[in-house]
Amino acid sequence: MATRGLPLWPHLDAEADALPAAESLVLEAMRAWAAGPAPLPAAALVLAAEGAEGLAMPLDALLRTAGVTPACRLCPRVALEEAVLLAALGLAQHGERSPALAVLGRIAAPLPAYRAMAALLPLAHGLRRLGLFFRHPFRRQ
Repeated sequence: MATRGLPLWPHLDAEADALPAAESLVLEAMRAWAAGPAPLPAAALVLAAEGAEGLAMPLDALLRTAGVTPACRLCPRVALEEAVLLAALGLAQHGERSPALAVLGRIAAPLPAYRAMAALLPLAHGLRRLGLFFRHPFRRQ
């Protein structure tokens, strides 16, 4: 398979501390979700910093449905699965549902990726309603 022309994954191997605010919040919430025995409250606690604790349920559903395991909380760089989820959220916020589904297909089989869209869309739009805007992952800003 030819790989020329494929975009680089935004945020892949980026410094976690250098991410834009919205992406950083979601990354931290994903990592908190994966870190302990009570994933939903841990993610909600992180999201509460921006008044987004109500979005812990869609985040939980997204991570479970897509079968994603975020990196450890102290990992300095963004892992591939995390970068893919951040890109899918960015695409969804910009109204690009089909590309978001295609991006999810990078880390999940077709049916789980399709099911994950049911959680991805409310999460993306909920963040947007709170003023937490993602950059478009494949366009220069």
